[in-house]
Amino acid sequence: MTPERMAEVVARWVRLYTRNLPGPIAERRIDEIRADLHDHIAHERAHGTSDRRIALSIASRMVRGLGADAAWRGRHKPVPRSTIAFALAAAFILLLPLVAMQFTDEVVWGPADFASAGVLLAGVGFLHAVAVRKAGNTAYRAAVVLALAAGLLLVWVALAVGVVGDGDPADLMYAGVLAVGIIGAVIARLRPDGMARALLATALATALVAVIALIAGKHQAPTSSVLDIVGLNAFFVALFVGSAWLFRHAARRTPSVEAADLQRVDRG
Repeated sequence: MTPERMAEVVARWVRLYTRNLPGPIAERRIDEIRADLHDHIAHERAHGTSDRRIALSIASRMVRGLGADAAWRGRHKPVPRSTIAFALAAAFILLLPLVAMQFTDEVVWGPADFASAGVLLAGVGFLHAVAVRKAGNTAYRAAVVLALAAGLLLVWVALAVGVVGDGDPADLMYAGVLAVGIIGAVIARLRPDGMARALLATALATALVAVIALIAGKHQAPTSSVLDIVGLNAFFVALFVGSAWLFRHAARRTPSVEAADLQRVDRG
């Protein structure tokens, strides 16, 4: 990815967090960031820095500035604490590979990797915000967080080192696992009882992938073993089952909460 392409990714992020602000304020912020990036690229090229290192430095600046961007938005329009917390968590997650790259050659991320991870985290944040608005009880919120965290971690591990094996095409089966969860959530319309069934189906699909991998002899590869396949898949099965249990608990609590609300209305 060229520095200009990375700068465009940053510009899109700026447009995202300046949405719904007065036009002049948003445009001024976008112009400021664009001018700063233009000067940064010109300065680094004048000193002989390679385009790859310039693009990585822009990605690094964007990641390190997520908290400041959330704070800037908050000064112009209040931002929910959960949004700020998620932005800081996303910045921390993206900083991990950036820091690791300074100490080891085993972690090699390019600008495209950071951009893809950023898009993935943004998508998780959006889904979390949509799902949490469907219900207010703590069990439902915890179930949503656990389900999204499990899905994000599954994608991350599959892309980074592989669940079945490093670079093994069999890891593409986990796209089907996520599809089961997504389709189940759509059918359930995010209702807690339906979400519980969807997460149980996702756990079953994860276990099925492990069985298929063992039958196919994937454990005999140099980069894998029976313990690796069974252990990793059991970990994700436990996360999905835990989320299903929380959704089931939320489903049992929802009627009582609604009844309490009705009683308060009657008394009013």
